[in-house]
Order: sequence, then structure tokens, then C-alpha cells
Amino acid sequence: MNIDFAYWLLEPQVWIIAGLVLVIADIFLGYGFFVLPIGVAAFLISALLAIDTGGYLDFKIFDSWRDVMIWFSILSVVSIGVLRLVFQKYKSQEKKDINDY
Repeated sequence: MNIDFAYWLLEPQVWIIAGLVLVIADIFLGYGFFVLPIGVAAFLISALLAIDTGGYLDFKIFDSWRDVMIWFSILSVVSIGVLRLVFQKYKSQEKKDINDY
């Protein structure tokens, strides 16, 4: 029974576990949302894989494991930007600090 690495990259459950591990690691590391956006991207990939393998669409989103990794990279960068924008907006509503230039 030879199951290769590409098989695991195409399973939505693997991405849910990866997302949970990354979010929990971000909570315990305490670096201030360092790996949280990557965990969010893993959850999004899991949802897209579930939609893709469930037959809800007439076309395939992912043809191979390379497509999954490309989408994961893109969603990671986008989620970093979105979360940074959201938290900067939240931080700017707090009391102004004299050291913020």
C-alpha cells in the first residue's frame, strides 16, 4: 500500500488539522499573529478541496497537488494582508501612543 505525499495534499481533513495546529501554535507562541494567517489559509484550502471533491461545481478547481500549493500560497499572502489591515484598523481606534510615528 504505497500512498504518496500528493494523496495527503488533496485531502480536506489534512488541511483542517494543519489549520488547527497553526492556529493553536499561534496562540501559544504569542508573537502577535505570526502563523494565524497561514492557518486561516489552510482552513480555506480545506473548504475549497471539500467543494472540489464533493462535486458541487461543474469544473475542477484543483487538478494536482501543485494547484493546491499555489492556491495555498496565494491565500496565505492574501490572508496576511487582510488580517494586517483589520488589526491595524482596530489598533488605530485605540488610544494613540506618543511613540507611534
